[in-house]
Amino acid sequence: MLYADKYENHFLNIETSRGRLAEFARYTATALDAPGTPAALAALAPALGAALTAFDGGLSNRTAGSGSTQSGTRTEDAVWRQVQALVQELDVTKVKPAYFGQPAELLAVYPDKLSGLTQAPKTKRLARFRAYVEALEARAKKLGADGGARARALLTQYGAATAGKQTAQKAVRDSIATLGPDAEALCAALWEVHTGALWAHRAAPAQAAAYFDYALLATPARKAKAAQAAKAAPAA
Repeated sequence: MLYADKYENHFLNIETSRGRLAEFARYTATALDAPGTPAALAALAPALGAALTAFDGGLSNRTAGSGSTQSGTRTEDAVWRQVQALVQELDVTKVKPAYFGQPAELLAVYPDKLSGLTQAPKTKRLARFRAYVEALEARAKKLGADGGARARALLTQYGAATAGKQTAQKAVRDSIATLGPDAEALCAALWEVHTGALWAHRAAPAQAAAYFDYALLATPARKAKAAQAAKAAPAA
């Protein structure tokens, strides 16, 4: 049927994170409590509030169970700060004294220079640090074995930290892909508000938009797409 999608609960088709969906629903719940809200709409607030509370509980459990992306990032950064400190220490106590006046050897240890290692972007940290560790180990006779051993231990820690973050991110994405009954109940409650708002403001349906802030659902990728589309659109 033409326009059949207009009669479907579009909230069930939203692609966003659980956190953003909760924030979106919270905005609607607050809007329903505002002074002047039609009584029929205000009466929907308790059901939406209950669905949101249940959804928030599910979100908290997932975060606690799978580990949060933020905590994973902090762990990775904490280990990297140890890496930076060790690299700078070994540069002063081992590498520079051993290879003073030997730029070729220094370049072999620091292909991207010292700052290219200590200030490496996250996407290149692991590869550059691994190459550094291997360079130290290959020069153990000149530099001593202890520096390479300490660096190897930190490499193991940093590799585990980055792997843990990736696992946590995948777990969060997987849980979003199958939202579950708590999310479906929240979407049903939002749909009740959507249809109720259209009825309450049927004489001026644009007013129904005041109960929803769809910008809260936008992911960085969607925002980038929207910005590109706006740039590509011909000027009026």
